[in-house]
Amino acid sequence: MSFEKFVPKQKKLAATKPPQVKMLKGGQISLNATAYKEYLKGATHVEIYYDPSAKKIGLQPKKYGTKATYKLRAVGKGKSTYRVNAKPLIEHYNLKIGDKVKLTPAWNSSENLLELSM
Repeated sequence: MSFEKFVPKQKKLAATKPPQVKMLKGGQISLNATAYKEYLKGATHVEIYYDPSAKKIGLQPKKYGTKATYKLRAVGKGKSTYRVNAKPLIEHYNLKIGDKVKLTPAWNSSENLLELSM
């Protein structure tokens, strides 16, 4: 009797999701894993900036915490979503946030800043 080696077909890898960033009703900025890996590259904290004339929020990645930084928290199933509390920014600039607002992410390499258009 001769045996044949069975080699299963490889499963297709899950398609990667595009980078997505949302502003949640409670004032948290939520990034999916793709946005975190592409823009923040392992940062544990961010500094938050705001441009009132362009209505853009800026997140500058930091590897350490200071008085001016906000902690990024990994949440959700598999810790694949990252959130930062931006409620103080919303209250300071009196921004009106509905339920969930999708923000358009873009990387500003000259300022090392993730820009989020509202």
